[in-house]
Amino acid sequence: MDVSTTPILYATLAAACFGGQVVVTMRSFAHVDPQTSSMISIGTCVAVYWLLSPFLLKTAYLTNPGTWIFFMNGLIHPLFSIYLAFEATKRMGPTVAATISATAPLFATAGAVLALGEQVTLMLLLGTVGTVAGVMILSWNRQGHRHWALWMLIFPMGAAVIRGANHILGKVGLEMVPSPYYAGLVSFTVSFFGAVLIYYLRMGRLPLVLPLKGLLWSTPAGVLIAIGILSMYSALNCGRVVVVSPIIAAFPLFTLGISLLFRQERFRLRILLGVVLVIGGIVWISVQ
Repeated sequence: MDVSTTPILYATLAAACFGGQVVVTMRSFAHVDPQTSSMISIGTCVAVYWLLSPFLLKTAYLTNPGTWIFFMNGLIHPLFSIYLAFEATKRMGPTVAATISATAPLFATAGAVLALGEQVTLMLLLGTVGTVAGVMILSWNRQGHRHWALWMLIFPMGAAVIRGANHILGKVGLEMVPSPYYAGLVSFTVSFFGAVLIYYLRMGRLPLVLPLKGLLWSTPAGVLIAIGILSMYSALNCGRVVVVSPIIAAFPLFTLGISLLFRQERFRLRILLGVVLVIGGIVWISVQ
């Protein structure tokens, strides 16, 4: 059976945007903390989507039950996934954090096994072993120490779990409301208000005055995320999760390439091997 290239192109664009925003976001941490940066980025996404509302929003969408799927999705993604990913990027570096976060399709597959009763095959097990091996290589340092602690794995792994759930919820919602734009609008609007509330409860105030340089980096990151999310939902809307998810999960390859280009990271065979194993494992799992 021939696979349409449209979802593949959308998924590739999403991967490129997500990979690029990781590098841009890393620059913002010199001026604002991860929670503030994530709130600015989510707010930028919301602004972009609402500016498009006169052209893309239909009133019929508002009464569709799929709205509640997108609403529930917004309570976890991107509200917590972006914050966890940003914390991972700050603490662990862009390529390592992005690669571990890219295990989202692994958790999506595990959810299908547990919730839908799908069988675990030998091929699926091999893919899992490859993915875990990649994470171990990224975590290991020959000198016996690393610049980040093992407990920090909770940040990228948490982001991966939420992103895996997001792909499933997004696909379900799009079957009710086939509008990638509306999926992003509802999810990010809910997440933005949640991000503002959490920030206020945690800090006791809102950051009404923000460093200009922080805005100059966080805002473009938000635009990239907005384009990436729209592309991701477009891919899910016209393609299968097993085709789309592994392509989107390849975004660390874009992160690595851009990081090397701007010399944010040094090339090391260990990181490259870890990236190859994780991405290879994810693709292997997803095509089974």
